[in-house]
Amino acid sequence: MNNIAIIIPILFPFILAIIMATMDLGEKKRNVFVSIGVILNFIFLVTIFYIFGKSRVHLIKINGFLDIYFKIDKLSIVFSLLVAILWIFTTFYAMEYMKHEGKERRFYTFFLATLGVTMGIAFSGNLITLYAFYEFLTLSTFPLVIHADSKEALKSGKKYLIYSFVGATLVLLGMVLLFSVTNDTTFNAHGILPALTGDNKGLYLVSYVAMFLGFGVKAALVPFHSWLPAAMVAPTPVSALLHAVAVVKSGIFAILRMSYFIFGAEIIRDLHVNIFLSILIVLSILMGSFLALHQENLKKRLAYSTISQLGYILLGIVLLNEDAFVGSLLHLINHAVIKIVLFFCVGAIMYTTGKTNISQIRGIGKQMPITMGCFAIASISLIGIPPTNGFVSKWYLAQGGLTSGKMIFPAILLLSALLTALYLLPIITEAFFKKGDDIIVKDAPIKMLIPIVLITVIVVLLGLFPNMVIPFIQEIASDVL
Repeated sequence: MNNIAIIIPILFPFILAIIMATMDLGEKKRNVFVSIGVILNFIFLVTIFYIFGKSRVHLIKINGFLDIYFKIDKLSIVFSLLVAILWIFTTFYAMEYMKHEGKERRFYTFFLATLGVTMGIAFSGNLITLYAFYEFLTLSTFPLVIHADSKEALKSGKKYLIYSFVGATLVLLGMVLLFSVTNDTTFNAHGILPALTGDNKGLYLVSYVAMFLGFGVKAALVPFHSWLPAAMVAPTPVSALLHAVAVVKSGIFAILRMSYFIFGAEIIRDLHVNIFLSILIVLSILMGSFLALHQENLKKRLAYSTISQLGYILLGIVLLNEDAFVGSLLHLINHAVIKIVLFFCVGAIMYTTGKTNISQIRGIGKQMPITMGCFAIASISLIGIPPTNGFVSKWYLAQGGLTSGKMIFPAILLLSALLTALYLLPIITEAFFKKGDDIIVKDAPIKMLIPIVLITVIVVLLGLFPNMVIPFIQEIASDVL
C-alpha cells in the first residue's frame, strides 16, 4: 500500500534538528524539547506500523536508478524499533553527561539529524536510497565525532571521513556494475538477480565483493577497522550510538539488505564468495579480541571488542542458512543493548571520577555499585554465559556453523568467548575485588543511572525470554532463505 505517512519518522527528526539549530533554547527547554521529540518519533513509528503495516512510497523517481523509495518490511521494523528505543535512552543519558562536554546545542542538532538519517536507512526500499542515506550518515555523525574540537578529535574525524568515503566509493562501483545487468535495485526477498551464467559471474563477483567491503568499512571489518577505535575521542553518548545502532549496525544492516534482498543466498552460494569473505570475518573476530586484551583505556577496549562482536554478525550472514541468519540478526539486537550498557557505564565512571583506564578503577565497584553491577551483567552477557542473551544468539550462530558443515566456526566462537572473558572480567575484578584509594566517590547521577538500569533489565529479559523476538526473526529468515 502506498502511503506517504511512512516518511514521518524520517522527516520529523530533521525538523527537530533544524529547530534546535535555529533557536537558542535554555538547558531545561532544550532537554524537554529533545526528550519529547524522540519519544514522539517512537510513537509515530509504532503507530505507522500498527495502522499501515507494510507500506511503501516512491518519494522521487527520475528513472530506474535514481529512485528515492521507502518501504516497511519485517527487517526494517526490527532495525527501526531498535534504533528508536535506544535513541530515547541515549537522549536521557546525554542530558546529564553532555553538561561537562559543552556545546550541547550543536551536539543535539546533529544527534537528532542522525536519528532521521538512520531511520532513512531502516526504511530504504532500494539500494540507491540506502546508499544516499548511508552517505548522509557520514556527514551527520562527523560533527559528533569531532565534538571536542581538539587536535586528536580532528585527526580522528579526518580518518573517519577518509575510510567512510573510500567505502562509499566501493559501494557505488558495485551498484553501477549491478545496475548494468538488472536495471533495478529494489529490495526483494530471495534477491532480484537473473540466474548465474558464465557471462555474468565475474560481474556479480566483483559487484558483491565491492559492496560487501564498502559497507564493511562502517561495520569495522578488518582491515578497514582502525577508524572505530580512533573515533572513541567522541563523547560517550556518541560512542555508545556508534557501536550500538547508528553507524556500525547501519553497515551490518546494509550488508544484510544487499546480500539477501539484492543478490539472494542462492547466487552467493554459487559465487563461492562467502568462503573468501569468511576469512576476513574470522580475522575480525580474533584480531578484535586480541587487540582488546592489550588496551588499557576502557573505551578503546570496548571499541576493539565491538570489532570482534560485529564479526559474529557478519559470520552469520555469510553462512547462508536459517540458524546462522537468526543468530546474526539476534546478535545484532543483543550486542546493541549490551554494548550501550557497557559504554554508558564507562561514561558514568569518566563523568563521576575522571578516570579512563582500567588500572585507575580499583575498588570503584564498592563506591559505584549500581554502575559496576550493570557493567558486570552486561559483560557476562557479552561473553555468552547461559542464560544470558549473548549465549542465545551465539548458540544459533554455532548451530549455523554446524549446519554448514564447518566445525571450525563454532570452535572460533568458543575461542572468542574465552578471549572476551579475558578482556572483560579483569575490569570487574579491578572494580570489586581490589583495594582502591580512600577517595570517596558517589555513584553516577540518577539521570544517567536510570537509562543504564533500564537497558540492563532489557539485556536480562532478552536472555531469560528470548522468544519475545526469536519467532519474528525466524519469520524473516524463512522469507529470505
